[in-house]
Amino acid sequence: MSRNCASMTTAGIAVLLGLFLWAPPALAQSVSGTITGTVADASGGVVAGASVTLTNERTTDARTTTTGDNGDFQFVAVQPGVYTIRVEARGFRGFERRNNNLTASEQLALGRIELSVGQVTETVTTVAEGAAVESESAANSALLTSTQIEQISLKGRDVVDLLRLVPGVAYGDDIESLGSGFGTSTPNIGGTRNTFNTFAVDGVPGNDLGSPQFNSGSVNLDAIGEVKVELNNYRAESGRNAGALVKVITKSGSNQYHGSGYWYKRHESWNAQNFFNNLNKLRKPTYRFTTLGATIGGPVVIPKLYQP
Repeated sequence: MSRNCASMTTAGIAVLLGLFLWAPPALAQSVSGTITGTVADASGGVVAGASVTLTNERTTDARTTTTGDNGDFQFVAVQPGVYTIRVEARGFRGFERRNNNLTASEQLALGRIELSVGQVTETVTTVAEGAAVESESAANSALLTSTQIEQISLKGRDVVDLLRLVPGVAYGDDIESLGSGFGTSTPNIGGTRNTFNTFAVDGVPGNDLGSPQFNSGSVNLDAIGEVKVELNNYRAESGRNAGALVKVITKSGSNQYHGSGYWYKRHESWNAQNFFNNLNKLRKPTYRFTTLGATIGGPVVIPKLYQP
């Protein structure tokens, strides 16, 4: 009897393990991007075998590759963030380009990187400024930056309210609604129904299953690094519904301690009086709320194991 029970138990564990291993993967959206470029010399000839290092400016994580016979290099599956590109080749000065901003699912083409003759110990450093034109993709998209997220006062601190900054967005509900038990009702984007939208946080869709027009994947606004809205022509790995794809990307960690504080306040005394209140000699309607908050972040120190 005990032998049979042991056999049944072993068989049951094997079946459960098999189901776990063969379970279909959860539907998720791709948020990683690609960084490409070509290394050449001053005469326009390509430089093969050059060492190219990609470093995350927040975490200092680094990846290295070498250029091919045509001088091209490519970094795939790169998480959104700000990166430094460093190129080194024998007989040339080192080249370093900082502040390369990669957004969600972006194919960032750095173009031709020209090296000058000199010692490897010498370095030419440049800083990327302004928004780069995405020439490797036909997707029509809009981006909400971390500066916009931090400096715009939102009642309820809901990221869905920020979509009013994107062209072609029309709200059906109160734009300052605090949501409901099912989440926050999403707007119509690009002339499509709000039931066609896909809201994803770090690639994980947050649409309510029974009411897809509601975003149930709420995230603290202080934890959001950027919001990218892809309207149409997005790549196959991003497709899910027929409407817009809203990608919420949370902030990554860093090797330095940092923090912030804010105080948002609204009061009717700062609002303009409307025409009908003036006509009927009525006072301004009460409209006031205050939002206080602070953030702090940094590396976790583990004695004898990790020290930033």
